Amino acid sequence: GHLLDRSTSPSRGFTGSLLLLVLGYVFLAVPYRAATFAGFAVLAVGHAFYKPSTQRVLTILFPTKDSRLEGAQVMLHFAINVGAAAGSFLAGIMVRSAGWSISYAFAALMVGIGMALSTAQPSQSVASHVPSKTETPPDSTAQPLGSLSTILAVLAAMFLLAITTAQAEGALLLWSEHSVRRVILGFELPTAWFVAYAAVLVLVLSPMQLVFLSKRKRPGTTNRLVAVGLVSAALCFAILLPTTLNDGSVSILWPITTYTLFVLAEMLIAPLGLALLHRNAPQRLMGLVTGLWYGAGALGYFVGGQIGALWSKWPTQRVLILLIVLPMIGAALIWVVQPDLVQESET
Repeated sequence: GHLLDRSTSPSRGFTGSLLLLVLGYVFLAVPYRAATFAGFAVLAVGHAFYKPSTQRVLTILFPTKDSRLEGAQVMLHFAINVGAAAGSFLAGIMVRSAGWSISYAFAALMVGIGMALSTAQPSQSVASHVPSKTETPPDSTAQPLGSLSTILAVLAAMFLLAITTAQAEGALLLWSEHSVRRVILGFELPTAWFVAYAAVLVLVLSPMQLVFLSKRKRPGTTNRLVAVGLVSAALCFAILLPTTLNDGSVSILWPITTYTLFVLAEMLIAPLGLALLHRNAPQRLMGLVTGLWYGAGALGYFVGGQIGALWSKWPTQRVLILLIVLPMIGAALIWVVQPDLVQESET
């Protein structure tokens, strides 16, 4: 992110990151051990540039003073979930029918097409923002740093969301495999379908979220929405406390409710947290703070893995209480911060 901030061309970093991703998938398509490790390394570097560069371009198109920034983040989050769902579906088919090498080659082709489409866009379309009817004239003065407490609180929210996600993709799936009655009309639902349910629910609810954001009368309350997302993350585990009193299997409604609350947490924290982070960061540091955001997520996944090991060491109730308390502390912190100081100082 810091390297991207030093670049004067946002599109250059974006295109370069896509090129690295293409090369990474090409390496993985080669059936040799050395090529596999090289592919992993190149993909890691490519993603390290790709994620901050997409956010840097987005905040140029929709600056921090633009009321549509939250909606733009929701649309990007929607597109990511569409791509993830389609990619998982196609990968499952291609691996079975053509093997891993062809699947990775197809991934390289898809990223290459995306790179070609992005480079075909006029350079000025990335260098200037999308005008808004209610937009104020841009200020040529240097943009100050916003509320540091807000930036730290938002990074903490991403950290806590990643911990929740690690449990949803790990421990909760194992629990659903062994402790949930998943047979409906004689058919046993695969546990992987719970993850698919979460992805589909994001696609269904995202348009509703866009409508809500467009009709919101107080745009400065984004921090409160992120706090509500953390409360929803805590409720994911709070509702499971009664199941610890049952020694047998439980109804499928329990994991469905849990994953529904998890999706609500993700939709409120992931896109809106990024928008709130960007409203409190100057454009010259946009890549850096975005890198910190994804770094907080990576750290959250690591800590989530350590918490996942506690399921076999601690009583289940104690682990659930820990996973309830952590998001609630984060919700309290981000509820009381004073966000959008960059925006307020410029208008």
